[in-house]
Amino acid sequence: MKKTTVIVSLGLLTFIVVGLLVTRTNSDSRELSQAEFTAMVQSNLLAKVRVYYPAEPGKLDGVPVMLHKVRGTFYQTDAAGQILKTQGISEEFPFIARVHLTAELEGTLTRSSNFSAVSPNPLAQKVSKWFDHSK
Repeated sequence: MKKTTVIVSLGLLTFIVVGLLVTRTNSDSRELSQAEFTAMVQSNLLAKVRVYYPAEPGKLDGVPVMLHKVRGTFYQTDAAGQILKTQGISEEFPFIARVHLTAELEGTLTRSSNFSAVSPNPLAQKVSKWFDHSK
């Protein structure tokens, strides 16, 4: 009885871990540069924005700055600058960015209704670092 429970538990845990890894490594997200991200914020083309806190040290054009990981979706536009629509619904495309948020840029984002701030669980951060080191 105990052996069966352990086997089923390990199988379920393996299934969950593999599922999480597959969904986290989704590569169809577009990576935005600092300039592209800033332009999309100023043009109001971001549909959903999740900013991850705290910021991490990094470099932008060779200058040390604090970079935030930002994920979300944006609206694609045509050559005339109009948002593309499919059957009358605006299409949203996923993006990932590591950007330096100036006070002005952060203020613009936080005033938006599509903004959410994310502060990861410390235990989840440790586990994710284990996976990063295993690559």
